[in-house]
Amino acid sequence: MKSMTAYGEGREKTEEIDLLLQIKSVNHRFLELEIKSLREIPLRTEAKIRDRVKAKVARGKVTINILIKRIKLPIYSIVANQALASRYYKVLSQLSGSLDLGERISLSHLLNLPEVIFLERSEENEDKVEKPLFKALSKALAEFLQMREREGRNHLHSIQSCVEGIENSLPLIEKELSLAQEDYQRKIKRSLEELLEKETREKIISEIPLLLSRGDISEEKVRFQSHLEELKRTLEMPGPIGKRSSFILQELHREINTIGAKTDSFAISRLVVEIKDYLERIREEILNVE
Repeated sequence: MKSMTAYGEGREKTEEIDLLLQIKSVNHRFLELEIKSLREIPLRTEAKIRDRVKAKVARGKVTINILIKRIKLPIYSIVANQALASRYYKVLSQLSGSLDLGERISLSHLLNLPEVIFLERSEENEDKVEKPLFKALSKALAEFLQMREREGRNHLHSIQSCVEGIENSLPLIEKELSLAQEDYQRKIKRSLEELLEKETREKIISEIPLLLSRGDISEEKVRFQSHLEELKRTLEMPGPIGKRSSFILQELHREINTIGAKTDSFAISRLVVEIKDYLERIREEILNVE
């Protein structure tokens, strides 16, 4: 079991840069990955970062902050776009002739036009950033995953404690149920006597199944126990279990609510409230689980 909330960081320093990479995540239904950097990261590098994280993380809103401090300025190449400059020259010359300006097109005219001269970062500069960046990512990701596993173990212990509390309550419901059934049988008898005195035969026939089913929670108990065993098995499964556990909890809530609605026993109702409290505490823990 892994938590969806965690933090990790990695730092790498070279002659050219001082790089800090931070990873943090919070709860989310799916995997949402955001990369933030004050300096532009090449798209191919960003894609590699995403692939590396997606291979290790299944759910959560993950934010990666990349802070790069330049120790030595990068080397840029000054590039002249000669093909574009030639087209500019041709068009301007035609324009000057058609307007009868009598002015020759000079280099100063061309230099003022966009993209004739531009700076180009060499691939060597990108390599000097990419290598330390992925070293820092490996460190941050390792710390991040360790924290997710550590927090996951804490969530697991809390959930198992709640499951144990529920399992301790179930025999008490069974014990109270036998007493409650005796009391309910007496109530059914009184209700039937009243129906026989006041109602028609058809009405009595329609009311009997309702009276008999109201106090019977045997099916709900079996289903609740089955769902609880399934939850215990799910908690021990490798990989993401959050969504599966949430579904099982919904079923457990449904069965315990039905048990509470079908019984008139104060003792059983009190135990139902305790179990619902345990289920709610489990639900809160599951919200943080991958």
